[in-house]
Amino acid sequence: MRRVMVLLGALSAIALSAHANIIDFFNNPGGYQFYFNAGAGRRALDDVNRVTALPIKEIRIVFANLNNFAVNATLFVYAATGGAGTGVNNGALLHTATINNIPNGLFLLSFGTPNIAAGFQNLWIGLSANAANAGMVLSPNPNPTVGTSADVFAWDQNGNGLIDAGEYFFFGGNPVANFAIEVYAIPEPASMIALGSGLVGLLALRRRRQRV
Repeated sequence: MRRVMVLLGALSAIALSAHANIIDFFNNPGGYQFYFNAGAGRRALDDVNRVTALPIKEIRIVFANLNNFAVNATLFVYAATGGAGTGVNNGALLHTATINNIPNGLFLLSFGTPNIAAGFQNLWIGLSANAANAGMVLSPNPNPTVGTSADVFAWDQNGNGLIDAGEYFFFGGNPVANFAIEVYAIPEPASMIALGSGLVGLLALRRRRQRV
């Protein structure tokens, strides 16, 4: 019985390592410069070039609410199928989600995503708030730690709920949005082989005990 428990513990460790999550895009602000005040209901997005095209588990965005009342923030994730001026218009809306009742202050919002963006490495990611004086925080660091950004922003300036062809611009070298994207890692072949070998060994041990 002791040998079986030891083997089960080893298999659990292998399984956890095989499915460990990785960071796919990360920009550590090291402080906070300002936020994107797009206006009530207007989407503000930044271009994100991930290091993989794996499905996304979670997106984290720093958000500022400078109002004296609670607001709602809605996440938008688009596939970037073209360059500036075409990416959002031609890209599919992959996911949207809302976090409600965010009080006054600075917050790290965590949006769980239902396994989205598999196969897409380039994305547009951003937020809208249901009131002015609230929006995603922009980082003073122009170079993300993981992944890259061309420092291109899309902004629904006319408030029609869409990013039109002329609603793209540069900030002039910095900043980029303060995003962190966590994805599901693909199990490594070696880990899966080890896991399979362990299961075979466990079954063999069980059969041996049954014969005794």
